Amino acid sequence: MRPTLRKRLLLTEGERARVLAFALVGACSAGLGFLAVLHLDHAVFFGEFSLYQAWIVIASGLGGMIALFLSGDRMGKPGQAGAVRAVAGAIWVTFIGALIGGTLGLPFYGTMFGPFIVVVTLMGAPLLAMLWVFNLLGAHVLLGIYQSERDTIFTPSRMSQPDHPDSLRMRLRGRFS
Repeated sequence: MRPTLRKRLLLTEGERARVLAFALVGACSAGLGFLAVLHLDHAVFFGEFSLYQAWIVIASGLGGMIALFLSGDRMGKPGQAGAVRAVAGAIWVTFIGALIGGTLGLPFYGTMFGPFIVVVTLMGAPLLAMLWVFNLLGAHVLLGIYQSERDTIFTPSRMSQPDHPDSLRMRLRGRFS
């Protein structure tokens, strides 16, 4: 991000990482939506792109970003438990994003066929599935930057000092033994 734009937006490094994670997931979800439209109608590739098909692509991008937002704290946590939660979050973002995008695109049938089309698209193109996994891995890393920044902001410094008089260990010393 350019320094002048960085000063205008007043975003911290973690907030910029979060915005980038949402932009990546939204763009890749829109790409998956475009490929789904391409699989359903092969004439789209040659220039006949209707407004409804454009709405499907936009709805796919919105569905991915909304699903990433709804995934909450599943993505971005450190350690082995964070990796397991990230896998659950990736599955969540994939299927809930397809559900939301399908519902926005075609309210009744899209809710049912949105996840099915995403599974068929990803199984039909293993390279695309691998790119989708790397996209979600990148979102996990970017949200990890955001989470670590939030942890440093909201954790009091006295909680990290082991022998501070206000720490819980010092206050409870000798009472439970």
